[in-house]
Amino acid sequence: MELENLKKIETAEQYNAVCVRVDELICEASEKSLLEPEYNNEYTREIGRLSRLGAIYEDEYMAFKHIKVEKNLPFGIINYPQKGSWRKRKTSKILN
Repeated sequence: MELENLKKIETAEQYNAVCVRVDELICEASEKSLLEPEYNNEYTREIGRLSRLGAIYEDEYMAFKHIKVEKNLPFGIINYPQKGSWRKRKTSKILN
């Protein structure tokens, strides 16, 4: 599939091809050590361009479920049981 002149992703097939190509570019650039944040090269530009097209397609055509966050769940709930007197069962009940 021709991706070099792609201006907008309109089908799931194009989206899947873009995802595969982005993964290929990341692998190639990683092998050549060309993915550092300060680099501006053909790999980083093409990865950015295709990623933006993919994000636009996701916004327009895909519906993602949002992560549900409990309001009363303390931020440090994972570390708290070790510091406090909680047992594993009590922690498990709270997290579930």
